[in-house]
Amino acid sequence: MARLRLLLLAAALPVVFAAPAEAAGGARVTTTELPALAGQTARVVAVNDHGQIAGTSSGGGLEQRAVLWEHGGTTDLGRGSATDLNARGQVLGLEFLSGGGGTYRQHPRIWFGGTTTDITPAGAGYVGANAINANGDVPMTYSRSPYGYHQEAAAVWRDGGHAGLVQSGPHLSIGVITDNGLVAGSYMAMFSDDKYAFRCTGTSCSRLPGAPGTGSYSVVAANEAGVVVGNRDNQPLRWEGETVTVLPGGPGAVASSKQAVNERGDVVGWTQNAAGARQATVWRGGKQAVLNVPAPSEALAVNDSGDVVGYSSASGQQRAFLWRQGRVVDLGTLGGASSVAVGLNNNGTVIGQAAAADGTTRAVKWQVRVRHHGHR
Repeated sequence: MARLRLLLLAAALPVVFAAPAEAAGGARVTTTELPALAGQTARVVAVNDHGQIAGTSSGGGLEQRAVLWEHGGTTDLGRGSATDLNARGQVLGLEFLSGGGGTYRQHPRIWFGGTTTDITPAGAGYVGANAINANGDVPMTYSRSPYGYHQEAAAVWRDGGHAGLVQSGPHLSIGVITDNGLVAGSYMAMFSDDKYAFRCTGTSCSRLPGAPGTGSYSVVAANEAGVVVGNRDNQPLRWEGETVTVLPGGPGAVASSKQAVNERGDVVGWTQNAAGARQATVWRGGKQAVLNVPAPSEALAVNDSGDVVGYSSASGQQRAFLWRQGRVVDLGTLGGASSVAVGLNNNGTVIGQAAAADGTTRAVKWQVRVRHHGHR
């Protein structure tokens, strides 16, 4: 997992605050709604160790806007959707401009300190950019003109310019960059069965070892030690050096999250139990450990302390959970029936979505304190 992301924002709208509640097992959970912009709903994408949170506000017939939450306030960053945060306070996002009538345009932006920077490569049309590291480096894939949408070229925005990657399409996907500059993604040919995962250092890229199967690869996360994780054909995969490992307990999958692997190499996702239901799983040292969370359930993110978040739908509705050192905490909702936790930092802040009493889904953060045995 690239280090947890960081944002800078200014106070604006008040945060709706829910009083602390006692969860099962003696945990103390404080739930806070993260307000959307007027007339919209919001979703979160990332939180950092400073407690800053980024997401997207949309709906209500209004244009989509990237937003930041910090110190009880909400900041409107401008048109587009937030996709990632970094430790320098930069926010990465995408603005969709056109998708028909013969042109396809989507441009990446970096928001920082009240300034918006368009980092679209010259001549590019449809650009994908979903990760930014602590140095402000952004890997991206793009069509070379606005008259097509195939992701045929790749580059890294670095030091105010683009460094082209020696990796061509037509179907490229890159969603991973670590703070030390490792980039990872996947390739799929248009008219053949050639499919593979790859990693890049500098501008040079090489294939990662192949795994059994016929489907495409999905590369989702990496840590600073160079461990890369992803999936193929319901097989959770871990690459280290020149070795690929199919993680045990499958069928299953690594979570589609930048926080799917932490710095000590723990990997989270799901495996299938004997009844065919998904069950939240963590792999440590390459060994499968099923979490004591009622199935169906999935683990979606892990922090560097080994805390895991996700959801269980054993009750018929998704319910967000935090798993910490063998203890499971139901994080609750905003008065509605459902919730899901999608990320967390190293300081006890969990982020996700939760249903309100009126049935609408809201962006939310939870602060959790587990009182027994000296846990947070």
